[in-house]
Formats: sequence, C-alpha cells, structure tokens
Amino acid sequence: MKPPHPKMRRTITAGLAVATTVAVLAGCASGPAATSTDVAEFGWKNYSGETLNLLMSEHPLSASLKANIDDFETKSGITVNFETLTESDYMVKILTELQSGAGGYDVFMTSQPMNYQYAAAGWIEDLQPWVDDIKQTSPDYNFDDFFPALIEAERWDTTNFGGAGEGSLWAIPANEEGYALFYRKDILEANNIAVPQTIDELLAAAEKLDGTEFEGTTINGFVSRGDKTYPTLNPFSTFAGAYGVKDVTDGKATVNSPQAIEATQKWVDLMQFAPEAASSYTWYEAMQDFMSGTSAFYIDADHMAPGFEESGIAGKVGYALPPEGPEGRASSMWLWSLGMNAASEHKGAAWQFIQWATSEEQLTAAIGEGNMNPTRMSVADSPEMAAATEGWGDYNKVWKEILSDYATWQYSPAASWTEAGDIWAKAIQSAILGQSSVEDALNDAAEKIDAVIK
Repeated sequence: MKPPHPKMRRTITAGLAVATTVAVLAGCASGPAATSTDVAEFGWKNYSGETLNLLMSEHPLSASLKANIDDFETKSGITVNFETLTESDYMVKILTELQSGAGGYDVFMTSQPMNYQYAAAGWIEDLQPWVDDIKQTSPDYNFDDFFPALIEAERWDTTNFGGAGEGSLWAIPANEEGYALFYRKDILEANNIAVPQTIDELLAAAEKLDGTEFEGTTINGFVSRGDKTYPTLNPFSTFAGAYGVKDVTDGKATVNSPQAIEATQKWVDLMQFAPEAASSYTWYEAMQDFMSGTSAFYIDADHMAPGFEESGIAGKVGYALPPEGPEGRASSMWLWSLGMNAASEHKGAAWQFIQWATSEEQLTAAIGEGNMNPTRMSVADSPEMAAATEGWGDYNKVWKEILSDYATWQYSPAASWTEAGDIWAKAIQSAILGQSSVEDALNDAAEKIDAVIK
C-alpha cells in the first residue's frame, strides 16, 4: 500500500518538545539499548523458565493475547502473569510503575503519545537493536511485513526535537485505528439521504435526522466522544485535518488559528445533534450509544466494526471515509502497540513475547477475538480477514483506504503532548457545552499550551 497522502502529512515542529529538554537528556544518558549476547542463536526455548509480568488495558488486543497465551508459554517455556485494567486505571498505573524504575512489569501496551513521554524519560526500551539482532529475532518474524506508515509512527529521535518518523523504534504495532464515518444504512434509506461526502453534507444530514422517529425510536443526528481528555482529539482529527489545522507552528500554539476556529465550530455545531450526555463520552460510551441504535451518524475508530456487527445494529451499519473539508479528507492514527520496560530484568524473554504477540500467526488468530485492524500487510489481505468481515459492507475496503491515503499522527511529537492535548480537548468540550465561544475557548487553550511549551 502507498504511504499516507502527502497532503495529509503534518509538518512536525519542535514545539511542545522544548519543554522536555531535561527529560530527553536524562533519557539519553543511558545510551542505546543493548541486547543480550548469552545465546548462540535464536531459539524459542532460549529463556525457558523465566517469568514475565504484563500490564495492559482492557481491549480486544489484550483479550486476544490472553486467549492464546498458552500457545506462547508452551512454545517458549516462559511463564506469563497477565494483568489488565480499565483504560483510565491502566494509564495511571503504567505511568506510576515506569516512574518508579522498579521494572515490575516487563511488557505493556503503549501508543505514540505515550511513547514520546516514556522515551524522553528513558523508561522504554529501544527495540531496533532487538529487531536487528539475529540471535534474538526469529528468522520467520518478517519485520518488513508491517505497514511502513505504522513503523514510521513508532519511531522518534529523542535527540532531535520533533523527529517523528526518525530514530529509535519504541514499540511494535499490534492494533491500528484510523477514523471513519459510520452511518445507519436503514435510517438514511428511509429518509432518502445519500451518504455524506463532506463536512457540510454531514451537518445537514445530521440536522435533518435529529429528533425524528425511526421504528419507534427517537433518533439523534450524531454521536461521538466529548470527554475533556486528549483521546477525544482522535475523532476530532477528521475535522482538524480537513481544515489543515496544526497544533503548534514554529514553536507556538496554533489551536486558535482561523482554520482551527472554523473546524472546531463545525464540530461543535455537529455535536449539538448528539445526546446531551455526549459532552462527557469517552470512546466506550459513544460506541455503546451507537450500538444501542439511537444515533444516525458516528465518527470514531474504524476498528469498532466487530462490536457493531455483534450488536442489535448488525448488518445495518455503513462504513465511509471521513468527510471532506477545504483541505481534503483526513484522519489521525492511533496505535496500540507493545513496548518493553527499560528497567526489565527479563528483556530477552520480553522480546520473545513481543515477537510472538505481533507475529503473522498470532495477529491472524487475533482476528477471531476482534483485534482489528491488523498491523501486518499479509494479515490485512488474508483470507481470514476477508472471511471475518464478510457481510460488513465496505468495511474491509474503507479501513485500508484510510490507512493508505489519510491516516497519520497529526500532532506534534513531544513528551508533553498529552498535557497539551488535554488542554485542547477541554477547550472543545467547553464550547460544546456553551460555557464559552469557540474563539474564546481556543484562545485560552493556546495561551495555556504556550505555557507548556515554555
């Protein structure tokens, strides 16, 4: 597949990373990761008898690994202790554990913004030396099988501020999501509404359907996340990117640029057709709302499809590209990946687990547990993936088109990005709730983000 469309790539600036100079220097002081040399050649039993502790968020990825963990333990002779927590609890615990430097958990789930924070502080292992070590990496691993755009998103050079897509490899992708437009085919057909192709068409369709009755149910025109934390920026990225919005330009916050104000106003207008409670929805509540059958449109992670197709709206959901704006179509990209604790005392065993968990065989098996979308090209195009998504309309075509043409990390790579992202998301929420105008909310957010940069 071709790389993300050049029009959708974001110019990465030093921006937010300036605030992390001390942490970066501290993180780099330990030097590059060193692989073990106490094995003569690769073998799955090289670390037999060791025990690994894993910490993960509750997610189809972790569920698929749990379901097949016996296979790894039998293959490697390594014992695995597996702990999962709700996403919010997980985020707190993994940060606390890594900060402690104790090495209590060897492998954990991570993502791009988490990588930036952990790498700058020296808490996460650079995996590139492990990939390159023929004594540690199976000859069958086929690292080149991963989508190049996903591997690029896992790289960041902590010595080069803003160096996304360069340098060290901080994690291996095991689950990919872009952001799609979901719609109820039956509701649109009953109201003679075509699938919206642009943001303005989506606004008009949502307004027309909002408050109408369908099969005895009052319909909301739209639903999505509204929570005041940075993951809410993922579905919002479809509007931000469609208007060419950048979070930071030349070291200064530009979340209040004219383009950002216009994109945010459109999003705020659209969220007025969502349930009142949506202003505090995370992905989970928004997904549950859509699956309950009360909303006509929904923008969120494209890999939510398995949930839809096992719910009361199975067979009724359409999958479409994110709506187009003045700068075209756009989508951010979120990767749930597997990282290694830099303080682990079982790095060889940990690397074997990561290899197994992201192998072609395991990622193929994970399809049956709902772990989509595949991060390997061979699995994405496999008969198993085609069979699993049969009857899901254009889903299999749409998610791959989003990944190949539109999905990219749209925001500045920096250790402090999560803090800035929370500020931005909170400003959007305040505008949705009518607590502030869009312009005032974004001006306030820009001022606070500038403070983070300084």
